[in-house]
Amino acid sequence: MKNGGGNARALRIAAKRRDAIATAYPFTVATIGFCDAYIYRRGILCYTLDDRIRILDLHRSAQEEFVVSIPGLLTQALSDISENNRGHFTCLYYSDGILSCLYDASDEDSPAWMIAFHIKSKRILVTHELESTDKIFVRHNSQYLYYGTHSELGTDGYKKWVIYGYEYKTRKWFDHKIHLPDMVGSEIGSTICFELYRNSFYALSNQTSFEVEEIDWTSFYHCIRFPLSSPCTDLLEKTVNKSMWRRQHQEGPIDDRWTSLSLDEDESTGELRIVEARKEWYLGCSKSQRTYYTTDIVFPPPKNETDDLSTLPDTSSQDENFVLPTTSSWVPAASEPSTSAQASSSTATSTATASSSSTAATASTVETATSEPDQQDISELPNIPLLRLLRKDDHPHHINAPNRLPERTHPGNDGSTKPTHTLAKSRIRTYFTSCSTHLDLVDDPHPNDWQGKQRLRLRAGTRKLGPVLLDPVTNLIRAPNPDLNIALEEMYRVPPISYWPKAQNLLDADEHIDAIYKLLNPPSHLGNVEGTADERSLVYVTGGSDQPKALIFVGFDPSINLAGVKQWSGLPKQHPMKQTDGLSKVSSKKQKGVGEGPHIDGRASGYDSPSASGEWVEGMEGQQVGEYVDVEEAHRTVSIDVKGKGKAVASPSGPTVHVTSGYSTIDVSESDAAYDGRGVAGRRSWVWREGAMYRDIGLGLNFGMDRPKERSGEMV
Repeated sequence: MKNGGGNARALRIAAKRRDAIATAYPFTVATIGFCDAYIYRRGILCYTLDDRIRILDLHRSAQEEFVVSIPGLLTQALSDISENNRGHFTCLYYSDGILSCLYDASDEDSPAWMIAFHIKSKRILVTHELESTDKIFVRHNSQYLYYGTHSELGTDGYKKWVIYGYEYKTRKWFDHKIHLPDMVGSEIGSTICFELYRNSFYALSNQTSFEVEEIDWTSFYHCIRFPLSSPCTDLLEKTVNKSMWRRQHQEGPIDDRWTSLSLDEDESTGELRIVEARKEWYLGCSKSQRTYYTTDIVFPPPKNETDDLSTLPDTSSQDENFVLPTTSSWVPAASEPSTSAQASSSTATSTATASSSSTAATASTVETATSEPDQQDISELPNIPLLRLLRKDDHPHHINAPNRLPERTHPGNDGSTKPTHTLAKSRIRTYFTSCSTHLDLVDDPHPNDWQGKQRLRLRAGTRKLGPVLLDPVTNLIRAPNPDLNIALEEMYRVPPISYWPKAQNLLDADEHIDAIYKLLNPPSHLGNVEGTADERSLVYVTGGSDQPKALIFVGFDPSINLAGVKQWSGLPKQHPMKQTDGLSKVSSKKQKGVGEGPHIDGRASGYDSPSASGEWVEGMEGQQVGEYVDVEEAHRTVSIDVKGKGKAVASPSGPTVHVTSGYSTIDVSESDAAYDGRGVAGRRSWVWREGAMYRDIGLGLNFGMDRPKERSGEMV
């Protein structure tokens, strides 16, 4: 129980958040920064700009962000960086204060490296030479790191997923690597997904076979899980088909381009469940319709239900001297030892050892199954003439389809309501189970704009439970109609589709509404829109491929209050957004995307920090902010020629940075400054804090004081 009415406040925040999502009416819209690439997870934004990573906690309304020097990080993590000083750098995953990255050297004979480090303590947790980077993904928490690649070639000629695990405490990789021969699907987020949940690793697929089955009736979900601490065969669990029905093929063809697959935690029960979006021509209908389905994950009971997993031996080491740095604080601690000796590094010696013991490693490899996928008894198949065409190498699947539950089925627009949006115009598509709302970020050019300029808007379709169903004769509560379509109409009230911002008249535009459109669609940064959503907000980038893209934040949580964001109700008649060149001015400095204030020529001076004296900072409750670190590194200054893509000029002894779409191409040259074992050269460090870039940009609006009581869907 929280003190001071905390529970009541949390309930109000949750209610307002769900209402904001359901009505497509956010509380905050702001330009957060500029980037070459980014990842966004649970309110933490990690974005790269030139040779730096910036980490910002948006859910906590942080006024400062951590800045990581990519050349400094590589110098600390890789002992032979001088031999591989040119390559591509990408951020892969963030969780629990730990960021994992990929560095792929440009030389074909040079390896690729995965690096994971703790941001606050500047501790390199793992440095690992990769055998493959094919569709690489990383998932980690505060204790374990798992990564996988789609690189193992099976006997059938198809590539399969293989998973590797690492424990921070022992600083060792698990002896077993996990093969997933039966997990069909290669597109993460569409046909397969991976997550860590409650100390277990989950893998989920919506595909059954690597080849198209000419004779088939039923599709299933396939899910496996195993404990993070013990990736072994005895503890691996796998679902069975009869409990994981997905659909019958006779329900109609699917437009796979719209399919999305994810594992979502139920806010009410805390259980993990499947959320899948499919666009189908249901039962051969001439109109396709996007529908969201939620499904429980059901694992078979243990063979011996009296088995207690807590009695199983713990395979992890009992090294009590190892303590992972706490992630409860976002303020960097004093400099701590962060030598490469603290990391687990795949050196030439370890590579040779692994090579010499490859036979033993293969023998100890964990596989999800040693037999073929679930075989269907032919007697269970429908008794129809089509069975005569079955061959030995066919693997048909069939069960009698259970009734779909209306609470697990949410149909969207079938195209009968205008306007409709193509896949290319639907930039972000997500579903919020907490408020039964599908929310899209769509590019919806004004119908009277002959140029068809980018006009991003939010589009939300929601539903709410109707009154209790009563039997007309007995007046008692009754169950919904067994017919799905009738049950959906009985149980739910579906309001019109909501759009935000509201439509504009091009001949007589409202300057306040126009300000929102310019914020969502920066005039100097249009095109190439990509985005990510979480349970409280969404972040997207927009801009040309030959320049840093603008990062736009859309927040639905009323507790997120970014410093310097203007209240919508207090806008002057002549809105500051008239200076639409502000974005261009900010990003046309010698350092791309760098504003004024502490962001001058890509550097930050400590005395410009509002917390340089150690005062408390809003958005970082309970955390005292120390002094800034002087990061004016003249010998490492990078200047970019913005006239041409990939052109860069560096000081004689500094790193050269070539910006490429999606990642930064780094050239780490030998520097005059010698980093000591703590990653510090004099007063200079490879991790420091700066004022958040959005504070220098100063473009944002808060709509908390102007919430209409009634809003209706808008079609234009």
